[in-house]
Amino acid sequence: MKLQLNRSFLELTTIALLICLGVYFILSLNIIAGLLSFLFVFFLFKKRPKILFIFFLLFVFFQNTFLSIFSSLIQSQETFNLLHGVNFFALAVLFFVFIIENKMSLRKVDFMNVSLSICLLLLAFFIFGTFHFGIKNSASYLRLFTAPIFALFAGLYFSKRIEEYFLFSYLKNLFVICALIAFIQVFFPKLMGYFLNELAYYKLKKGITNWDELLNFYGRHNLFNISWIQIKAVRIGSLIKSMISLGYFLTILGFYYYWPKHKFKFFLILMTVILAVNSKGVLLMIFFIILLYFFIYKTNLSKSLAYILYGVFISAFVIVGYLNNNEHILGLVNGFSYLSTFGNGIGFSGNVSDILLTSWDGKPLKDIGYWTRFQNGSESVYGVLFSSLGIFSVVYIIYFLIVIYLAGNIKSNNTQIKILKILTVVLFVQGIFQEEAFSPYAFGLVMFLVGLNYKVSHTIGKKEFEKE
Repeated sequence: MKLQLNRSFLELTTIALLICLGVYFILSLNIIAGLLSFLFVFFLFKKRPKILFIFFLLFVFFQNTFLSIFSSLIQSQETFNLLHGVNFFALAVLFFVFIIENKMSLRKVDFMNVSLSICLLLLAFFIFGTFHFGIKNSASYLRLFTAPIFALFAGLYFSKRIEEYFLFSYLKNLFVICALIAFIQVFFPKLMGYFLNELAYYKLKKGITNWDELLNFYGRHNLFNISWIQIKAVRIGSLIKSMISLGYFLTILGFYYYWPKHKFKFFLILMTVILAVNSKGVLLMIFFIILLYFFIYKTNLSKSLAYILYGVFISAFVIVGYLNNNEHILGLVNGFSYLSTFGNGIGFSGNVSDILLTSWDGKPLKDIGYWTRFQNGSESVYGVLFSSLGIFSVVYIIYFLIVIYLAGNIKSNNTQIKILKILTVVLFVQGIFQEEAFSPYAFGLVMFLVGLNYKVSHTIGKKEFEKE
């Protein structure tokens, strides 16, 4: 692993970093002023796309690091919580700017119209959910479901403005830096925590008030978060702060840049993920990516048969998980019971939702202690999706099946494209096992890569994407 640095890269990075620090400084003092400053920067640098691209990557993917830096300035817990949605705001801005610039016509059925329609459908369920369950419960899951769509269009936005080498070289630089910091933080958690101002950050996030508490927080989980493994292991967040999201971020980009030609470098990334994250969900994703790659590219199987075998493995994991009362699978299975309904609104279920009802106007769920919240779909993206949108979940799923089909039709023998095609499938299916799988750092990141690997023609919205 090495950084691809030159004078131009360093100059552009310095400019973008200083701007990002300035915007987050304003955000920490006043959210409205901060969002307006983001819009000002966006439109000011539209004609300087390289600076805008670097600024966007820093602003979106390393949001929590900037919040950590300015945590001491944040006045309230409510403001702190709201600030965790500003990267979603950035993605939404690029989505709508893209649509406006490409002159979407409401009279035609095309990809942009369909994408906007899906977002409006989600918005309708969000409004309904907000009315019944509150803005806090609903906003988190509006972000979860729309972020992959917005990230796809963010990638498309930059793909026609910046040469391919710069796009992927710079993203690789940020990935390597994040991995190095994660690796160092495993062995020197207090040093890196001090450097990243994490005590102030976790004081707001978790109520942690001293370094002993923070170090205990880093090491609170058993290895891979499995109860019967009585070995304590650290979980740190590096520049992302969310431990599981860090695992997805590093693993996805590790596969994209290093597998299978640079196995030793990938091994280093894998070791970093294991040491820093200890997530069985991320390890499961790694297994499925390698398995599907083996089926498609290392055997004589047809792609159809490879995907069937992959489906058999997924089914086996689901069955075993259900028989062993795995939380994620219970959430998925219980979510299926809502598919025949018209949905309950976004915010009805999920890990960060405190709603424990049988339906939006129903009675409370049966109190079975720890297992209560899994009765309405929590812990699985699809469990939450089914209980929130009901039968309309099918429309959402079909939309992404179309995106996966389009990504699969990219004509290229490039190894990274081969890996990207597998990533689109595996991360989409990974939603069965973990809510975080659809975060901007996981399936959202994959959709961003799909967008970056396309050149947008002047007919976008009337035809399919066009590969560079």
